[in-house]
Amino acid sequence: MNLRSIIEHKYFRPTLAALLAALAGVVLSDHVTTRGEWLVRRSYDNLFRFDRTAPTNNLVLVLMDNNAYDYHKQKRGDWDRALHTKLLKKRTDDGASLVVFDVMFREPKDPTVDAELADAIRRHGRVVLLADQAGVAEPTLVSAGVIYPTEPFLSATTNFGVGWLTPDSDGPVRRHWPFLPLEPYLSLPRAAAQLSGTKISDKDSHRWIRYYKEGSAWTNVSYHLALDKGPGYFRDRVVFVGNSPATTLVQDVEKDKFQTPYTRLVGTGAARAGTPVGGVEILATEYLNLINRDWSRRFPWWVDVGVLFIVGCALGVGFARTHRFWLWGLVPGSALLVTVVAASLSLLTNYWFPWLIIIGAQIPCAALCAAFLPRFERLPEAKTTPEPATVAERPDAPDYEFFDAPFGQGAFGKVWLVRNAIGEWQALKVIHQAKFKENPAPYDREFAGIQRYKPLSHQHPGLLSIDFISRKRDEGYFYYAMELGDSDVPGWEENPTLYKPRDLSRWRETHEGRRLAVEECVSIGLTLCDALEFLHGQGLAHRDIKPSNVIFVKGRPKLADVGLITEIRPPEQVTSWYGTPGYLPPSPEPPGTVQADIYALGMVLYVISTGRNSAFFPEIATTLLATENQPGFMFLNPILLKACNPAIEKRYQSATLLREALLGVQQSLKSLQPAQGA
Repeated sequence: MNLRSIIEHKYFRPTLAALLAALAGVVLSDHVTTRGEWLVRRSYDNLFRFDRTAPTNNLVLVLMDNNAYDYHKQKRGDWDRALHTKLLKKRTDDGASLVVFDVMFREPKDPTVDAELADAIRRHGRVVLLADQAGVAEPTLVSAGVIYPTEPFLSATTNFGVGWLTPDSDGPVRRHWPFLPLEPYLSLPRAAAQLSGTKISDKDSHRWIRYYKEGSAWTNVSYHLALDKGPGYFRDRVVFVGNSPATTLVQDVEKDKFQTPYTRLVGTGAARAGTPVGGVEILATEYLNLINRDWSRRFPWWVDVGVLFIVGCALGVGFARTHRFWLWGLVPGSALLVTVVAASLSLLTNYWFPWLIIIGAQIPCAALCAAFLPRFERLPEAKTTPEPATVAERPDAPDYEFFDAPFGQGAFGKVWLVRNAIGEWQALKVIHQAKFKENPAPYDREFAGIQRYKPLSHQHPGLLSIDFISRKRDEGYFYYAMELGDSDVPGWEENPTLYKPRDLSRWRETHEGRRLAVEECVSIGLTLCDALEFLHGQGLAHRDIKPSNVIFVKGRPKLADVGLITEIRPPEQVTSWYGTPGYLPPSPEPPGTVQADIYALGMVLYVISTGRNSAFFPEIATTLLATENQPGFMFLNPILLKACNPAIEKRYQSATLLREALLGVQQSLKSLQPAQGA
């Protein structure tokens, strides 16, 4: 079947439209790339236009708002603890079932006042105090430390919880913290929920906040009014005490001010749409989520991706087989149907999925394919052109014995397993000029790179050494023999067809989670830094550092695939752009510089240490934070972030500086070993 018959087939257009629409959805899924992150977050936010769930819990928020600050003549950040004592005694006398303080008693103040408040906490018996999280070096790391309240409050109760909120990069807080269970460091809402008698499984650790309709979840009471409430007002009620922002303007920066999905949903009819809230309101929401078990949930990644793929295929086929006239009604009708299904799913099951990817990407893609994808029924007969002469597979290399088919193939050539005249096993790579069609420049550039590299290849143990180069000008190719990497298959010498080179990409595939131990990552990084430092010292840049170009020879990692090596030039003089996407520095920074090689090496270390694809940088696999290697990775992560910093001036300026940083990590890892073995 030729190309003409394929594209004229009646199923060609529906199939192509289905694949394009399905691909649009899968690529935009946050489980695959970060390209559709905006649509994913808006899918979550916009569900609150329809969700009016109201919990039935007896909850009161006592707020230190502007009126309370003015009435009691207090300054923000310095509230009189004697007022807390008075408030807590009243709650005790009223019979409040639980009191939660979103107030950090970090430092001691007046000893008498502190002692009275501590006695009031003991007297009530069901008080949860706020703990703080230890300093977080990077937003992608979850700290394992906790800062407890000072004495005498530390001795007054055993109920503590970390009040920590993690906004997304665009502002709103969308998920419960922590994102993984970090026993015994409970969050403040979880500590309160457990004290209320709720049993919470760590299996449900990935929770999304389910915000409630304004005014339905609790009663807001200003602090000064709470002190004047009549007897019994707080009986059997749960009381959260916390701060209210000084202003309702998002642009006014305050420590305890956060955005929610409602902050963005201006025009929804909610009384507080468009305004930020204090942290206590979000913590109270999380508490209600936990005791009612109605937090929002995401499907497993394979369900999300599978739904997007199936829906994309269905839309592509359906739209492509529909007359263009009916598309005017089918497009908005499909969008409305998806909206109804997504809202109903959230209301009835608490599950949500990135439905706006379907509306914002897949439906338009399917509609455009149906409307504008050309039909091929009247294609003219294609003119036949003679195929170019087949490139000879094996080079004319009489001094080498070849075995079976090539074991490797890159963009420019193939690699063979050979044995030289004295019986040594080697790898032989052949580059044919015909591969480059009518543009000989890349072919010449490849040969020039090998020519520059060969004299240096024997001068450093971290470089793959080249033994011999031969250029066949008349035949239009050149080849070079180099040392052979270790094999993944033992005993391959008896059966050379079994030989599989062990590169860093293959090596990580043999490890759980495709992730190497931190100690091994640091050791590999030090070896490659040393080799890169030598190469840069000779005025050369590698330009294509990636896991598959790191070969193990006698157990030692070496930089390989050296055809793109070039002289180091100032960025403004770089005219050719070569390398591998994902390991190239962000545009417009060119490759072929010292900083570009450092970026690529840093990305290699990120990939092998996290198990993630380079496209996910700087994200960390959530399972990594739950492993025994977590403390070691916390040392390595700042190195990765600096080595791969998009801003060239904030990156390591030389391989020497990167190597010194990795040596520091290695020393830190050694200091952990006695503690881990204790």
